[in-house]
Amino acid sequence: MSDLKSTLKESYKEYNKDVVDYMDRLVDLLIEKYGEINPAWTVSLELIAFNYDIIRKCQKDINKNGLEKEDSRGRNHKNPSLMVLNQAQDHLLKFLNAFGLNLAAASKLKNIDTDEDVFDDLLS
Repeated sequence: MSDLKSTLKESYKEYNKDVVDYMDRLVDLLIEKYGEINPAWTVSLELIAFNYDIIRKCQKDINKNGLEKEDSRGRNHKNPSLMVLNQAQDHLLKFLNAFGLNLAAASKLKNIDTDEDVFDDLLS
């Protein structure tokens, strides 16, 4: 394993297993696509891990508490995790787009099999 790949793994090892597995798949996909991991991508990859972690936490909260939460006066309000989830997903998608990891980019690149849905694979 390259030194940079080891450094990246070290930077997201504190996250839960879902995030670590996701980042391992992403790093492997980037190496497959570009032949290497550019050191300039380190911060972007760390932000991807951070946003994916937020997404997973929000999903768990929404599954546990529902789309609405009751306040101290008994009124229902949107679960705040919904807004955070939407923002984290938006950030994650922007980072993935920057790496060319979306369907539109995949169809433009001749060396990527367009039958494979890279985007769905990364979000699962």
